[in-house]
Amino acid sequence: MIRLQRILVPTDFSDCARHALTYGISFAREYEAELLLLHVVETVPVGYASDLFPVPMAEVFQEMSGYARAELGKLAEEARGKGVKVRDQVSQGKPSAEIVRVAEEEKIDMIVLGTHGKGMLDKAIFGSTTERVVRRAPCPVLTTRPTEHDFCDEE
Repeated sequence: MIRLQRILVPTDFSDCARHALTYGISFAREYEAELLLLHVVETVPVGYASDLFPVPMAEVFQEMSGYARAELGKLAEEARGKGVKVRDQVSQGKPSAEIVRVAEEEKIDMIVLGTHGKGMLDKAIFGSTTERVVRRAPCPVLTTRPTEHDFCDEE
């Protein structure tokens, strides 16, 4: 028997992440699981950042976090409107490491995330966040591709 109590859906607000949310909501409804929406504000190296941004990095993080909280709030309301218990969280750091850390701390049963995010340069140079999460996650990971076979419809 499959038992899902907590499902993590990380998002960078891309179309692919939006598609993954559809699956996360569907699984949460089916298994009466709690959905945790996560956005990670990537840490900018201080030396590099200080040359580019004449403002303190704490202010930059606060502004980016404010945007993320507003967007997560919209996604959370959508999930609640479909009868799903949901929480949202913004954290700071390297996205793949933060996703794995949150999954461990929250005792997540499954992570649902898209295969492609907003950062195509990240894929080309550093490898994808999704690949890193799949390799290090403490639980099963469902990856979704928006152009492939779907078994979940938006309701």
